[in-house]
This record gives sequence, structure tokens and C-alpha cells, in this order.
Amino acid sequence: MGALVLAAAVAIGIITPPALPAEATDPMEGYLFAYFAGEGTADGEQIRFAVSRGNNAIEYDVLNQGRPILVSTVGTRGVRDPHLLRKLDGSFVLIATDLRIYGNGNWDASQRTGSRSIVVWESTDLVNWSAPRLQTVADATAGNVWAPEAIWDPSLNAYVVFWASKIYSTSDPSHTGNTYNKMLYATTTDFRTFSAPSVWKDPGYSVIDSTVIANAGSFYRFTKDERGTGTSSPCGKFIIQERSTVLTSTNYTFQRDCIGQGSVGAGEGPTIVKSNIENRWYLFIDEFGGRGYVPFTTTDLTSGTWTEVANAALPNNPRHGSVMPITRAELLRLAGATTQVAPTLGNTSMRATTAGYTNFYWRHRDYVGVTAATTSSSSTVEKLDSTFTVVSGLANSSCASFRSRNFPDRYLRHYGLALRLDTATTATANADATFCAVPGKSGTGVSWRSYNVPTRFIRHYNSALYISSSGGTNAFDSTTNFNADVTWAYSSPWG
Repeated sequence: MGALVLAAAVAIGIITPPALPAEATDPMEGYLFAYFAGEGTADGEQIRFAVSRGNNAIEYDVLNQGRPILVSTVGTRGVRDPHLLRKLDGSFVLIATDLRIYGNGNWDASQRTGSRSIVVWESTDLVNWSAPRLQTVADATAGNVWAPEAIWDPSLNAYVVFWASKIYSTSDPSHTGNTYNKMLYATTTDFRTFSAPSVWKDPGYSVIDSTVIANAGSFYRFTKDERGTGTSSPCGKFIIQERSTVLTSTNYTFQRDCIGQGSVGAGEGPTIVKSNIENRWYLFIDEFGGRGYVPFTTTDLTSGTWTEVANAALPNNPRHGSVMPITRAELLRLAGATTQVAPTLGNTSMRATTAGYTNFYWRHRDYVGVTAATTSSSSTVEKLDSTFTVVSGLANSSCASFRSRNFPDRYLRHYGLALRLDTATTATANADATFCAVPGKSGTGVSWRSYNVPTRFIRHYNSALYISSSGGTNAFDSTTNFNADVTWAYSSPWG
């Protein structure tokens, strides 16, 4: 469909969004985080994924041990600023900046004669992705196309794709003059054909990195003020919040500026997501040159007031990306969930299979989950502490929960990623105390996947029990011996 035909179709409203597939109407039970890692390494400007620990929007585990999931083979062969979108037909699109700075990148040249295209991937399941393709969205007056994002606009019956470009005069085809970045947008229904671009935000100075979220009939836009911080621009290098009831309006109402100031040294690449479980929003701001993404939160989107979140657990140095809610089925698929096996119910002692530790068993000590050598000469209490009753999972009957043999009101539960004995009196505690059996990751025995943090398995590390993810940021997420350390054998109960 050509741009003029598209515009006509949108105008008369004949493009009807298809119905969502059944899976996409399931409740959201997690988040997928797409990001890049910066220009400091050869593969830093490629796309990485992390998934949340259940419905926790500020704690994530990396996929593929933190290595790139999507690699560009088109354009500059570098991709930055990935944006995820669940389309109306239930499929997915990821769009990103076609830009490579690592090696011999030049920031000025990339804004004068840089790419005028975006990189596009498509998927039906978030695991299998199309080959990347370049889609030109800006005309020859643009020097760059940076940080593309997209959102469905029901009033236009089309997706609105927006990005930042420096626009040069038609009398300056070599782009040698001085200009600044503005926010532009175009419409599309298929991410292949786009309308001619229009200026969306031009305050008379450089702005980049807009992101938008819809709520209660309004669109909230967050944009980086690209000016240097100084007397004339005290909010330069921080985030502006605006609001409009019309997505493509060029006259948004100002709400707040300087967002992030006082918490981050400078901020860009904002991305926002609403909590799946409460009336709360999370705004992630990229502290470029510093920590990467830093999360902020509010329960009142109209206020423009954001508070930094303490104790977030994000991937190492995550740079400008996006966070998208996902269903449990999607979370499990991304986590690489294998076919479950039925747990063996009843009393058991769970033995380690790692070489050199095959006489170590799960044990609780002062209600803390540990591993320790248990033998026929161990005390009666030690033997009881090394014995659990496997029962149907408290949160899911196809999985299992481990009830203490000598404290039968307590179950083995993860808390702060460590295992401990606890009473199970809440839905959260029940989920934390539920583990799903899968074939042992070392090829024998059984591995126990956390029910609500499916990227993590019960592992022994330095004689303690954790739920661990291979390649994560904690010491107990080490890839060394991971498969062996998360593989266990049912044994005759000691107690």
C-alpha cells in the first residue's frame, strides 16, 4: 500500500484491527526488557533481552547469558534503542536505530549523513524472529533517524512511528549547515509502508528520545531535552513530561521538566511501563556515561512527580531500550521452559549430583536452606532437617512444594533469591514455595524450576541454596558447573 493510499484508507477508517489470539488475552504476568549495552564493545550495539522475575517490574534476569539475542546484518550493522510493540493481531515488532559507533563512529557525521532507516524485526512468539530489514522512514533532508518507537492510534486506525532527526535545508543537500534534532512521526499499518513524515515536537532546540504511554484517554509523552545543562537551560540533558488527548498533536501540555535531576547525572532514552498488578507506573531513564537505566516510579501519572526506585535488579549497564508486559506463557517460552515431568510425591531427601558433593543434601538450618553432608552417622535432627515431604504445588498442582519433615507448617521458599523455611499463608508465599520438575539439566536426575521466576532453578552454591540463573549478576549465578549444581537426585528419606 503506497503512502497516499494508506493516508486515504486511514482517513475513511477502512483498516480494521484483527482480533487478538487467545494467548494474548491472558493476564500479564511478567515483562520483557529489550536493550543494548553501549558502544564500548564490538557486540554492545546489538539487542539483548531480559525477563522479569514474575510480576516484578524492577528485577530481571538476562537471557542467553547476557549475550545478544538479535544481531543486525543490515545497514550499519549496529542497532541501538530497541523498542518492542505488541501489535493488534497479537504478533510483535521490534524497531531500532540503525547506528554503529563502536570502532570508528562519529557522532557529528551520524547526524549529517547517517541512516534514514529503522531496523525492523517481527515475531509471532517473541522467540523466533524474522531476519532484520531496513525500512526508510525519513526523506533526504534528514541527517539521521534515532530512537524509533511506535504506538497504536485508534483515532487514525494506524500505528504512529516517531523518532528524532536533524532536518537540513533543501538547499543544503550535503548537510553542511547547522541544525538540531526534532521529533518526527509517520503512520503505518504494516511497518513496511509509511506515510510522509511530519514534525511532531520542535521547541526551537534539540530534543530526542520521546516515548509515549496512553492512559485514561490521554497520551503522556516523555522526551529528552538535548541542550547542555546551564543557566539558560537548567533542565538540559534531563526528561520533559507532557500530555495530550491527541497523539499526533504538535501542542502537548507541559507537565514537568528536569525529571531525573538529582538522581542521575544526566538522563536520556526514557521508557515507561504500567504495572501489571497495581495502579503504578515505572519510568526508566538511561544515565548515559553512568549506570545505564535507573528506574523511577509514581502512582499518579498526571502529577509528573517521579521517585527513584531503590534496590532494583537490572542487567549490567542496560542502555536505551523498552519494557513490555508479557503473559505467563510468553514468559515461560522466553525462559526456555522445557517439558515438565511429574514430581515424585512423598518423603524424600534431595541429593546433589555435582562431582565431589554427592553426599550433600538439601537441609534447613535455623530455617535457612543449605546443603550439607548427611550420612548414617549424622544426628537424628540432622537427618530430619535433610528430609522433606514433596506435595502438590501450593500455587500449581502440576508442580511441587517441599514441606519440612520436622516443621510441617513450613515449606521451602525462595525469598530474596535465597531459600528458607517459611509458612505459606499468602498467594505470594505459595508461589515462592512452588517449583516445577524438569529433566535434570546435566542429563540425569531432576532440576527444579521456580514457578514464579521461571528463569531460575534451585542451586547449591557455597553450601547454600538459591534460585539461580546461568549468567546472572550474582555470584551464585556463575555459569561454572551451573547444569550440575541445579541437577538433583531423589534419595531415600534420611528422617
